[in-house]
Amino acid sequence: MLTYADAIARLAALKLNPATERLPLADAAGRITAEDITLAGDQPPFDRATMDGYALCLKPETSAYAVKGVVYAGSAFAGTLHPGEAVRIMTGAPAPAGTTVVPHELSDRGEQVVIITDPKARTLGRNIAWRGEDGKAGAVLVRAGTRLTPLVLSLAAMAGATTVAATRPPRLALVTTGDEVGGGGPAGIIDSNGPFLIGFAASLGLSAFRTHAGDQAGILRMTLSSAMDRAEVIVTTGGVSAGDKDLIPAVAAELGFTTVFHHVAIQPGKPVLVMQRGERFLVGLPGNPVSVVATAHLILLPLLHRLMGSPAPTWLELPVTASAINRGQRHQFLPANLTTGGIAPIAWNGSGDLIAAASGDGLIDLPVGAAYHPGHVARFLPYVGWQPGHVGQLPERPAKQ
Repeated sequence: MLTYADAIARLAALKLNPATERLPLADAAGRITAEDITLAGDQPPFDRATMDGYALCLKPETSAYAVKGVVYAGSAFAGTLHPGEAVRIMTGAPAPAGTTVVPHELSDRGEQVVIITDPKARTLGRNIAWRGEDGKAGAVLVRAGTRLTPLVLSLAAMAGATTVAATRPPRLALVTTGDEVGGGGPAGIIDSNGPFLIGFAASLGLSAFRTHAGDQAGILRMTLSSAMDRAEVIVTTGGVSAGDKDLIPAVAAELGFTTVFHHVAIQPGKPVLVMQRGERFLVGLPGNPVSVVATAHLILLPLLHRLMGSPAPTWLELPVTASAINRGQRHQFLPANLTTGGIAPIAWNGSGDLIAAASGDGLIDLPVGAAYHPGHVARFLPYVGWQPGHVGQLPERPAKQ
């Protein structure tokens, strides 16, 4: 069975060619850049006043300056100031060469002649943002592989970009399986995996459609075949273990998919499956809800990042605030909470315990043999779409027998 590190290495070794397209910057929110974005010109583009006041051409021992005009943002002073002269100036306006800017409150606000009331303010170069001090023309402001968040989008616009080359995001087909899922009667169960995956895709800015297939090979074959026509990545839940009705590996093989890997030594989620057919992928997640949550983050997410042309998910390194021990034989990735000062694992009842998983903030990484105690540092991966305080509520639970 593959280790988790080996599984990630296989995903990293896949030869992928993410499709790209050029689109207007206004339509690119949330997309991943496929090229560096550089500054078209110096920033600031001129010596810029940072306060409302007076731009002075200094004259030694002089506190009274003749006011020669007004400079508003978007305009420039056409003349030349001589020592002892000044212009009124507004924030963002170009400062005339060789001046210093004195804010209104350090003057008498005179219109023809202004008196500077604080001698210390008469120092060359004050309250001016110099041309190019934030960045020089040609400097890289946004690296390829960066998501165009609102702030990065603003940065790209300031750099002078009007269009951007971005990767074309993969389309997802979400296929839940199992006769019991959504079924009635005493053995039916509610489908929680479908809503999770829809939200997971939406949080990544990916379009997805959702369908369901029962445990019959013919139905599953038609469902997967149809999904192939509509999506680059098919994500299934259930049907990948060793039971009589775990049909996905065989049916996908009949449709031309070859196995990248099947089974990884992790808990939860050991039966996870990745298959490939040309530019299409099938990611088979186990059926238990926490296994779906874990493998979506551990296996599906790194693959999607590669297909989107973005860096791998970032694991945080944080101190544990409660003991976390792996006594098992598989690499564990368990639900955990962010606490004051670090992270703490959540007591759970196995891979069906969605209530415990949803009360957490992400997954703590516990290698085989790990014995972390308060102060030790562990890796932590926040859930996709996570926001502080927006988690499920863990109810009071009876003590285990």
